[in-house]
Amino acid sequence: MDTLRPLPLFLGLSGPSLCISADAFSSPIAFHKESNKSSAEKIRSRVSRNLAFFATNYAFLAVGTVLVVALMHPVMLLYVGVTWGLWWFHIVVIREDVRLVFFEKDFNDIFTPKRRSWILAVLSLWVAIWKCLRPLLIGTMISAVLTIVHAMMRDPKRLVSSGGASSASTARGSADSDDDSSGSEVLVERSDNV
Repeated sequence: MDTLRPLPLFLGLSGPSLCISADAFSSPIAFHKESNKSSAEKIRSRVSRNLAFFATNYAFLAVGTVLVVALMHPVMLLYVGVTWGLWWFHIVVIREDVRLVFFEKDFNDIFTPKRRSWILAVLSLWVAIWKCLRPLLIGTMISAVLTIVHAMMRDPKRLVSSGGASSASTARGSADSDDDSSGSEVLVERSDNV
């Protein structure tokens, strides 16, 4: 939770109207000038700095995206709920030693706890692969694209905490702010006046 940043800082919002700041996002490559760093180095540097700085925000973004995608697949949720219910019923039958008798026939002889466990394990595997894998991959891909695009476009030299930063760090940077080779860390000044 050390890398959890406030939402306005993560989204580049500024002012009381919470508008996106004009200099919060910029291209990692300066198209108008020649620079001494290669484009791939600039992008790699910017992405690694932003991934380290916003790690917890990106994790919450991924979890939220996967949850939204899961909610868009109600059939998957139904299969997961039914599978969970069957496992719960199986555990209660074992714990309470319930006899499964239908039409005077004892199904505990046919469906022993071991057989029921195997059947439920196969059902769980089928649900996980055929019903849950695709939405999980879709959610993971969407969150990966959002994370990489944000990490590439968010200018690490323009990160300003809610306490404010020095005018020197705010004045430099833009499309070629990655030209500064002072290091790979991001310095954010915080005012701890509480």
